[in-house]
Amino acid sequence: MLEGLDAIDWTGSKTAYGQATSVPLMIRALDAADAETRDEAFREAYGNIFHQGTRYPATALAVPFVIELAAQPAPKQLPELLSLISHLVAGYFGPTHGPRNATGAIWGEQVQPMTSYGETRELLAAIETAAEPAVPLCAKLIAHPSAAVRQAAARVLAGLRQFADRYEVVPRIEDRIAQEADGNVRAMLAFALTHLTTDARVVQLTADVEPVVQVIATMGATRRGIATDAMANALVTWLSDDELAEDYNDLHVHSDGLASDIAALLPSLGQDRLAPALPRLFEKLARSRDFGAVALLRAALVGTFGDAPGPDDASALTAPQRDLLVGLANNQAFWMLGNALNVLIDRHLPSQRAGMAEFLGIEVVTDPLEEKRERARMMSAFGAERALESWNEVLALDADDREALSGAANALVELEDPDGATKLVDHLLELEPEDGTGWFLRGVLAARAGELEAALAAFVSAGELTDDYEMVDTARSNQVAVLQRLGRADEALALQLETGDAEDADDFYHRGLAQVKAGQYAECIESITHALEQRPEHANSHYTIACAYALSGDAEHALAAIARALELEPDLAPDIAGDSDFASLADDLRFRRLVKPSA
Repeated sequence: MLEGLDAIDWTGSKTAYGQATSVPLMIRALDAADAETRDEAFREAYGNIFHQGTRYPATALAVPFVIELAAQPAPKQLPELLSLISHLVAGYFGPTHGPRNATGAIWGEQVQPMTSYGETRELLAAIETAAEPAVPLCAKLIAHPSAAVRQAAARVLAGLRQFADRYEVVPRIEDRIAQEADGNVRAMLAFALTHLTTDARVVQLTADVEPVVQVIATMGATRRGIATDAMANALVTWLSDDELAEDYNDLHVHSDGLASDIAALLPSLGQDRLAPALPRLFEKLARSRDFGAVALLRAALVGTFGDAPGPDDASALTAPQRDLLVGLANNQAFWMLGNALNVLIDRHLPSQRAGMAEFLGIEVVTDPLEEKRERARMMSAFGAERALESWNEVLALDADDREALSGAANALVELEDPDGATKLVDHLLELEPEDGTGWFLRGVLAARAGELEAALAAFVSAGELTDDYEMVDTARSNQVAVLQRLGRADEALALQLETGDAEDADDFYHRGLAQVKAGQYAECIESITHALEQRPEHANSHYTIACAYALSGDAEHALAAIARALELEPDLAPDIAGDSDFASLADDLRFRRLVKPSA
């Protein structure tokens, strides 16, 4: 594998940072046994051969080798490899933008290469040509056992329209979508079809049984310029559909969220069709605190100002225009979003909060507590110590601030200070006994202290009391783990199966772990096999499947799996040696040699 990698003159090619001499090492690191090494290689790829969306001469040379890694029998981190291929070929690609390639969109939209950074149309064409082997590969992978792989493969196909006829991609996607049960995978297959097939077929997809498919197809129809009034009305309705937004966020596309993506398309429908969306846009902008506000703002400005700049005198504002600007002025968090402020500058509107208030002739209140919260939210991305420091500044102003209590407690959990975290969590739940985050943190702390029954009850409460779907999923996974530690394997398995179809390596691993504990050895072997297809270097997966083999009487496969687990993580030897699941191997000399402590 990668046999031609060293035959290329990398010194004659360029990345974002100069000569491409480090690219071969980076590509090999994408296939490293160590996950940390691979993660660093992915970061390097997104920095060197896809730097902030720009492609370079070395990108075209690297693409075939990344595809080769994805095509091997047991690729490591296959969804991530496919996502990298999609970015290299089609750029930042989602329902509202892209593909950024030389072929362009099926409806004729073309992209302009970022020539100021060295991109040319010839380079983009060379990258597409180099990526051709990804098409037959991904046409097969849309039937992969992992939903995450199926989604990622569909996105690659969507960005390589040039080769669709050659490999009969559309019929193969149609065949797959007819039998696909996962709604989000169906949506990604529909996403591919919106970039590969006819207007009539896209319109058909807008009536699909899955709401998230309807959204993707309607967005595709809007970009093609064929949206009906009914489609426009549906987009407006979906602006406020929080449940649908959760499903949409799980799609493997470049997105700022459902509301923001819809807002990005609304101006193309014209002012009349956009007008019904204004109340929802105003409502969202009044509480926006992330960069999804940029598209919301652009749509709201088109709906209220059209193409005209802002007036010099606020007395010339219409009522909707004034409502929009007053809402922005009163949203303190909005004024920390630099990209949104640039939109106001382009419209000749005040780009500072005080200036907007003066222009409108209103007074706005600055909340010092909210300023501290905003800073703490940003600092939470820079590690537990900085997060704790920032949340403590909030608590210094208000010792009962629930967001700060949960933020500081979470940082203390990461910093392994259970006593400090417990005090904050206890206070949080005294203030609000139904705080889902508080119960989740209490569960984490109880589990770490070995108080398993208390942990189980806390995670159940967290799942019931929070609207955060990610926390609901994590709380459920933690319940499964605690039930297993309590020896209640049947309950753990039943709860695991309630989550629906496994999608990624973690899902398959946790399902297999529950199955082996419940005595379902054949089912465990099947689940862990799927996990290892996606993550073959995961030592605990090899350990788990070894247990299933040993308990089902298959000593040879058990020993092979143990050997691989210990090769990947030698520190597992004491655990394996003392594990009663391997009682049938206790007298086997090969087993004793494997788990014998090194001299």
